[in-house]
Amino acid sequence: MKIFLLEDDETLGFGIKTYLENSDYTVIDASSLNEAKEKFNYDFDLIILDVNLPDGTGFDFLKLYDIKTTPIMFLTVNDSEEDIVMGLNVSDAYITKPFKLSILKAKIESILRRVEEKDKKLNYKGLVLDEKNYICFLDGNEIELTVKEYELLRLLLKNRGNTLTREKILEDIWDIRGKFVEDNTLSATVKRLRKKLKQYSYTIETIRGIGYRFVRD
Repeated sequence: MKIFLLEDDETLGFGIKTYLENSDYTVIDASSLNEAKEKFNYDFDLIILDVNLPDGTGFDFLKLYDIKTTPIMFLTVNDSEEDIVMGLNVSDAYITKPFKLSILKAKIESILRRVEEKDKKLNYKGLVLDEKNYICFLDGNEIELTVKEYELLRLLLKNRGNTLTREKILEDIWDIRGKFVEDNTLSATVKRLRKKLKQYSYTIETIRGIGYRFVRD
């Protein structure tokens, strides 16, 4: 799991980062809005934000990005009812300082578990697959896919960055070892899916003589 941490207290930020990394999380951290702009992308499973920053607030950070599916947690010394309500309106959790790192970890695990159980979605950089309803969203827009196009995209996405052989894809999506499917069936499905993904900078690369690989430009 990959976490983005925006915390201006560098001592606390280091402590959180170290504790979570020792628990097998990957943590990318920043201590200001400007630094966050340099490091943030949409490829995170959770975002942790400090409310008060040297050059703005955690709320200002949210205004910079269209974050629709990634869960958000706020950390703050502000414990007024108004601040807590404001934070909860735009996040999944609101923790006041000081706190124990074990409690923070438990909150993180609870959020990630809840999101997984509730959404049953596969997320990657603006691409969301609703596995329960076989629906694909790209940057918030629903993309119409056939069942086989969806299954191909899901298989490639789950193995993103890795090359899948044509035989493996045929076996997983159509039938055992692809015995009853012509090879051009896969080629045609890849071609259609490429066309639908092209405008969103996603690419299905052909690895000559082997198969395909899913990447983002």
